[in-house]
Amino acid sequence: MIYANKKVASKPNLAAQTAKIIANVRELEQKNLIRLETDIIFLYPQIWKDKIAAINWINCLHHYYCLKKHLKSTQPLYFKNIETEELMGSIINKKPKVLIFNEYKASHGKC
Repeated sequence: MIYANKKVASKPNLAAQTAKIIANVRELEQKNLIRLETDIIFLYPQIWKDKIAAINWINCLHHYYCLKKHLKSTQPLYFKNIETEELMGSIINKKPKVLIFNEYKASHGKC
């Protein structure tokens, strides 16, 4: 959007984004691609393509849990591999942490 000869980004529609998050989570759960438990989400690691995508997933699922599961925003939420139950990430005190992409850099050097 252009305003006073300057490009201005419009604010995202929070209601539409929230509705999309809820619909996507329900669809993934119905397809058995994710499993939701009290404070743990089990999912396939292939869903997280890279660290940036993983952080987005963590934030979206945390938002979903706060709305639908009445999780307090400061409560921890953990993300585990659906097949191995290995911890892949977490969000604690609104700070997302991804664990699975650090292994590649450590064993193969910086990309």
